Amino acid sequence: MNVRESLHAKLAEALRAAGVENAAVHVEHPADFSHGDYATGAALQYAKQIGLTPRGLAERIVAALVDVPGVASIEIAGPGFINFRLSSDALAESVVAARENDMWGSTEAYGGKKVMVEYTDPNPFKEFHIGHLMSNAIGESLSRLFQFSGAEVHRALSTRGVPRRSVWHTQQGRKRMRKTQLQKKK
Repeated sequence: MNVRESLHAKLAEALRAAGVENAAVHVEHPADFSHGDYATGAALQYAKQIGLTPRGLAERIVAALVDVPGVASIEIAGPGFINFRLSSDALAESVVAARENDMWGSTEAYGGKKVMVEYTDPNPFKEFHIGHLMSNAIGESLSRLFQFSGAEVHRALSTRGVPRRSVWHTQQGRKRMRKTQLQKKK
């Protein structure tokens, strides 16, 4: 379990101890990192439900949050925000884990989905220029990002420098395409 998950579990436990049932706990990175590494507005969200001020609930939560692994300090800010600062050991461990894992940061957001990215289709009868290179770099980058996110990526590239459209729009190209489609049906 990483620091965020253990923090999430301890917050849910602290909210239950304060009288909040079935709390949906949100732990986020603050917009301004001078406030800490993680923050939650749970006290603001649930204080009215149990008849406390947000700051009063925040104080109860902080008192219940003892010995959270990887957390160096916990402080209450403003009307009831709770800010968490990670220990340097926890930060070092996360960097080491990221370095050892080739797939660190990947998700399954596109898992099981098919994505087709079409790029690098310059006109073969004109001079190649920097705009073609940009299309190639962006297309390949998007393809790799989709692939890293679990998608099955199909790259629609031009073949041997001649774009498909210039081949398929000829009569010979249409015949070749029909023949290919018939062979696939067999």
